[in-house]
Amino acid sequence: MNDDVKKDSQNISSSNPDLKSVLGEMEEQHYLFIVADKKKASLFLFKQGQLESSREIMHPGVRKETRLNSGDLWGRSHKLEHRADNQLHSHLQLIVGEAEILIQGKHINGVFIGGHQPLFHTIEKVLPPLLQNKLRGEFVTELNIPQDELIKHCQKKIEEYIKPF
Repeated sequence: MNDDVKKDSQNISSSNPDLKSVLGEMEEQHYLFIVADKKKASLFLFKQGQLESSREIMHPGVRKETRLNSGDLWGRSHKLEHRADNQLHSHLQLIVGEAEILIQGKHINGVFIGGHQPLFHTIEKVLPPLLQNKLRGEFVTELNIPQDELIKHCQKKIEEYIKPF
């Protein structure tokens, strides 16, 4: 009778891709955290709740914030907006490139995006489709806190995500 139960659970997991992915997540538990703002980012790779590797990114091309709508720009605000968008895009490309290096050769079960909320959607759009499909959550945090505290925030998010299972 135990063989029948095993066959039934295998049939259920093979016919239901969501259940199959959840069972896979429970086994491997590799999670990528991308915590970013407009100038810097931290990438963390956790395996079974423990930090496996991390990277810090500081984009050198991002300049100090400029007031785009001030009266003394004399119509040049469009150029400044375009330059700010280009700087942000290159920063996000750098983040995604570093994330791909960090996860190379590993099966990622989920991706979490953290940092400043206005950037969440932009970061999600820049991610490769494989990582977009594995997006598991978002959280707001400050990047100007000690790295240990930032790691604790990430571990807490993993615990909240896995707890229902």
